[in-house]
This record gives sequence, C-alpha cells and structure tokens, in this order.
Amino acid sequence: MKFRGNWRRLVNTLFRFAVLALVGTLFAIAQASPPTAPASAASAPSTGEVKWHPGHYALVSPFIAQADYAYKNFRGIQKFYNWRTLEPEKDRYDFSEIRSDLDFLGRRDKRLVIQIQTKAFQSGQNCCPPYISGPEYGGGVYKTSVGAFNPIIWDDRVNERLLALYRELGKQFDSEPNLEAVVIPETAVTGNVKNQGEVPFSMDRYAQCVEAGMQATKDAFPHTVVIQFYNLPVEIHQSLFDYATAHGIGLGGPDVFINDALLMDPEKGSYPLDRRASGIVPVGVAVQPGDYLVKTHGGPPDPPTPKELYEFGRDQLRANYMFWSTKSGCFEKVQAMMDDPSFPRDPAGGLSAARPKSIGGPDPGK
Repeated sequence: MKFRGNWRRLVNTLFRFAVLALVGTLFAIAQASPPTAPASAASAPSTGEVKWHPGHYALVSPFIAQADYAYKNFRGIQKFYNWRTLEPEKDRYDFSEIRSDLDFLGRRDKRLVIQIQTKAFQSGQNCCPPYISGPEYGGGVYKTSVGAFNPIIWDDRVNERLLALYRELGKQFDSEPNLEAVVIPETAVTGNVKNQGEVPFSMDRYAQCVEAGMQATKDAFPHTVVIQFYNLPVEIHQSLFDYATAHGIGLGGPDVFINDALLMDPEKGSYPLDRRASGIVPVGVAVQPGDYLVKTHGGPPDPPTPKELYEFGRDQLRANYMFWSTKSGCFEKVQAMMDDPSFPRDPAGGLSAARPKSIGGPDPGK
C-alpha cells in the first residue's frame, strides 16, 4: 500500500540521521580526548620537573647493551660514552649508540645514566676527538702518569668544545623520559701537568673550568639529574661543593672505598661533603671493578662484601644512586644480595628516595 511504503521510507530516513548523529558525537569525543599512554611507558617530564628514579644501576662496559643487561632489581644501567665516539669530527656528532640504548631500555621500562667519558686510564688511550690534539687547541691533551691522554680543560679553547658537546646532547636527549641522569667524570688530574699545554695549570683555574662544565651540563639538561664526580685534587673539593649546592648540581664519586683515609678525611675528603650534600642535591656513587677487591685506594687485597659496599653508600654517603660494576665474579654476589628476601623491596632499593631540595624536595635544614 502507498501509505505503508511512505512510512518505511520515513523510518529509514530517521534511522540514517540517528546513525550519522551518533558517529559525529563519537568523533567529537575522540578528538577532544588525548590518547592514553600505556601504563608501563615512561612519560616525558612536565615543565620544570626533573626526572627522578633513584636506586641501583648496573655499570656496564662500553659495548652496546644486550638483552642480559635488563637486570632484575636494577632500575637501569650506567654507561660510558667516549667524547671521541660522540664527536668523531669537529661539529659532527654521532649519538646513535645513545639512541639505541635508550630504545633498548625504554622497551624494558629501564633507564639510562650516561657518563661523558673524557678521561683515559690505559697507556696510549685517548677519549678526546683527534682534532683536539691539533695546534688550534694548543695540543689539547696532556699525557698522564700511565701514558694515557686527557683533555686540558683549563684551556678555554678545549673546554669550550666540551661544553658545546654538552649543549648538543641536551638538545637531543633532555626530554627523553628514559634518560635518568648525566654523569661528568672524576676530577682527578693524573700526572705532572704544569709543563704541558700552552695555558698554565692552577688549582683556581682548574676549579673554574670544572664548574663551567657543571653549569653548562645543568643548563643543557634542565629536566635530567646532573652529577659531577669528584675525588682529587682535594684543594678544589670545597669550591666544587659550594658551587654544586648553590646551583642544584649533583655530586658523587667514581669509587666506593669503605676505609680510605683521604676520601674520608673530615677536612679534605669528598665523602664527608657527599654526606653534607645529601638532601640538598642528588648524590650518586660508582662501585668500580677494583672497588670489589680493596677497601682503600691502592691498598692490599681486602675484598669488601657487597653488603658492606651497599651499607657504606646508603649510610655514610647517603647516596640516591649506586652504580655497580658488572665485573664477573663480583657482580653475581651483588645480584645475590639483592635477591635475598631481606633486601629492601622499595624502588630505590633502600637508598635515599626523597627528592633533594634542588629538584623540588623539602629543605633538609628545616
């Protein structure tokens, strides 16, 4: 019948309008709602916020991370990246290894601490780009007591090139959610440097140039923890401590020696200063391969237990971060300690987890 046909067409038309209206509403909701990241994925830092994941990190060799490096009980890895590798030619940077490691760790919900290695410790080794040794930079490097070559950072021409590297790294990686911290290597000057290079060495000059590197790194990484390792010369310790705590830059050391008289000296040692810095700035310390074998630098064989190293870092240095060498035969004992049911199960593994004052924590003096 004609009436029935008209009624069907009216119903169909109304149904189509209803479907279109529903689709439009759902599309508008979808456009207004931001996508939700997976619960396990790290998120980029908000404005002004410094990433903060204190705890234990495995200190790995300079080879590209493998699957075995996703260690249980560790929040990530600390790894050395040589200046020579990062800048093979002047102003030509190659950060591919860092990107690969961040990708590897990010997919496993682990974090990376990078150490920009400028210092060498083996005969003939040089971590600086070849161009630094040229006449434009006054030779650029000094020969250490073991025959390695380290940068003459008290020459502004050399130091400025290092600061340029820090700035470029910051542009590329400060916003990476899985980049936890940047470590500047130890301050020790090994060898007679007074007659090497075109710019005379002095303690004041050296301290100023170290502090320039600290500040440049901090400026380049406003959302990432920055830690300056310092151990020698003792004459500059107080200056570095004062600068770091005034400018929100972390402190720590390249070694954990649980019975070293110089490092523990209340007047000159870096360890008492680390303890004072705790709560003001981040504190991070490394357990190097040799630290598993002796209790004092250059001392006789006297291996500390992993528990002794851990408790010294936790109680005497009040560290937020501990970086454990993966030295075979020693690291397995560290893993066994952490696997023990009595070991702390909080994310920081018993280390101080509170944010320091410099990155949003409470004032420890109040």
